[in-house]
Amino acid sequence: MIATIAKVIIFLFGAATCIVCALGIYAPNRLIEAVKSIWGKRWGIYAAVIVRLLLGTLLIIAAPDSRFPVVFKALGWLSIIAAILIPSLGRTRLDRLINWFTALPSSLVRFWLLFGIAFGGFLIYCLI
Repeated sequence: MIATIAKVIIFLFGAATCIVCALGIYAPNRLIEAVKSIWGKRWGIYAAVIVRLLLGTLLIIAAPDSRFPVVFKALGWLSIIAAILIPSLGRTRLDRLINWFTALPSSLVRFWLLFGIAFGGFLIYCLI
């Protein structure tokens, strides 16, 4: 039962990732402004940590029922490690990283978003 719920949430996360990245390819400046707006909120860093912890846990739970269980477990642990590292990096360093990424030319942002679509598609593929 828990594994089924985990699979559904991961599937929805993968679909949402594909949609957001596709919209970002269409209008990268709007996506950049949305990211800056969310990150600028006090709760932005907490949301980043919670999403990674949740995704990592769900990937580990769903791993045995996926097409690539070892990859799912590895991605799950990487996500959890990233969640732990985010607060330890500090707001200033993360702000610099976000500012660097959002300053990239829109063509390069579009290129990176292709990886997001591939990642979301991979999650979906592993669960169907």
